[in-house]
Amino acid sequence: MALFSSRTTIFKALFANAEKLLISNSCRQMSNTNGREEAVVVTDDGSTIVCWHPEPKVPYHMTRPLPETAEESDSVLKVQNKKELKQLFRRQHPFFINKELRELTFTTKHPWYPRPGKRFTKKQPPRDREYL
Repeated sequence: MALFSSRTTIFKALFANAEKLLISNSCRQMSNTNGREEAVVVTDDGSTIVCWHPEPKVPYHMTRPLPETAEESDSVLKVQNKKELKQLFRRQHPFFINKELRELTFTTKHPWYPRPGKRFTKKQPPRDREYL
């Protein structure tokens, strides 16, 4: 069978294929009992049984979201294995590190970039003071 777009199309295709299997009058259809659609088809010789039972239709207004349960453990530590903790130790791009530091210290971006020129400057030896 090919992919179908609706349940009625599946239902029609099921019975169309069942007629090709030489079905007898042993077709039982229970539709819309408690919101379920079901069908059972048996061939004449009884060698093939086809059952169709899709998921039941549940009205949206009868559904509720899954409850969010807080994971509790027997650990003595207050900090558990959470997303924030994982994000803290994750490797980040230097731009985002710089941004986070700027927001924490209320400064501009310049103090947080290294100054490579400082490494290569020659140190001035102290001058001799003659009058000491």
